Amino acid sequence: IKRQTMNNKVIINILRFVGLVLLQILVIDNIRFGRYIHPYVYVLFVMLLPTKMSDSLVMTIGFFTGLVIDIFAGTPGLNAAATTFSAFVRPFVIKTMFVGDDIKNIGEPSPFEMGRGRFTIYMLILLLAHNFVLFLLEAFSFRLFGIILIQILLGVTTSAVFITIITSVFTTRRRNILK
Repeated sequence: IKRQTMNNKVIINILRFVGLVLLQILVIDNIRFGRYIHPYVYVLFVMLLPTKMSDSLVMTIGFFTGLVIDIFAGTPGLNAAATTFSAFVRPFVIKTMFVGDDIKNIGEPSPFEMGRGRFTIYMLILLLAHNFVLFLLEAFSFRLFGIILIQILLGVTTSAVFITIITSVFTTRRRNILK
């Protein structure tokens, strides 16, 4: 039974990866939200990886997830670097948000397991980390810091709205399945 559960989690994560990457590449990247608005929903894949997964594996998965986005978006390593950094920050954020044994009760950091409030804070911190690195590397200059700050804030806001919608849809479905 334990092996079957593990296989199910692997399949769920593969489907989640494919779904979020395709959503990012085929839908989100092809909608023009404005000059400074760039939502990134694929980062949700790294956010939802199990807490028991090793930090180095999460960072490796983050790198390859960002690299796949870079290949399709034509951005040479920007998403790979940003997603690796958000994967690097992730364990510190999780440890800060949970005291003692609370962290052992969380299988994956999701609204279902963490609660909507905690998950929103977690999501915003990781999106800030991701967007800060991404837009700073893209500009490669502090002279454009005002524009970078606007891009970060608008990107985090729109990404958070999309991720909240996505997690609400799937959390509702999961709760109905469990009943």
